[in-house]
Amino acid sequence: MKTIVPKYKLIGHRGVGGLRPENTYCSFRYAAELGIDWIEFDVQLTKDAHWVVMHDDLIDRTSNGHGKVGDYTLSEIENFEAGLWYTPPYPNQRIPTLVKTLDLASQLGLSLNIEIKSPDQDPDKHARLMSDFVTKTLAQTKVQVLISSFNLPCIINLRKILPELAIAYLVDFFTPETISIAKANNFTSINCDVKTMTENDLKICAQNKIPVMLYTINDKELAKFWLDRGVAAVFTDRADLLL
Repeated sequence: MKTIVPKYKLIGHRGVGGLRPENTYCSFRYAAELGIDWIEFDVQLTKDAHWVVMHDDLIDRTSNGHGKVGDYTLSEIENFEAGLWYTPPYPNQRIPTLVKTLDLASQLGLSLNIEIKSPDQDPDKHARLMSDFVTKTLAQTKVQVLISSFNLPCIINLRKILPELAIAYLVDFFTPETISIAKANNFTSINCDVKTMTENDLKICAQNKIPVMLYTINDKELAKFWLDRGVAAVFTDRADLLL
């Protein structure tokens, strides 16, 4: 299984969510312009089982539409603008699809941390559809991906289907069970909230040879503190401040 080694040890959070409207094509492009080679973003399923890029269950906060992602078909959801809510507004930014984002990443030389959102009601379905995407669509490109989710049943199922896929165990806080779960499922990394991670937690991960990535850090000194202690990478909204 490949080790995830982002350039500068930085991963752009939702593209560069502090500099462009989050989870948009322009945000992904700007990440590449800044010189980072990894971005993170969130995906959900439409009514007709296509992956689109959206953080919230509701599209209201970051688009000019209303309602749940799952209430719309792919063709319907692509009609909504995803950059008008931002200051300053970015017009002509449609809600991205995962397929088109993959095409863009291939053009820009970006690697992708794809976070699966909202799989709670049917983690098996989400795991199956993500494995289908990886084997049928992603396999045709050279784009490197890391799949992550807070939903443990989903990523455990995904690991069973695709034993060699890079998968991160996404957690709000580190517990004694975190290491045992990560080792039992051969997860590629543990991605944890910087607010709850401790130096001792990090030492335990190092002793078990499990890389740790921390979210979300927008302060250069804080990033340096954790990177100096061996964190594999940090997620940031402001790559410009950390470079």
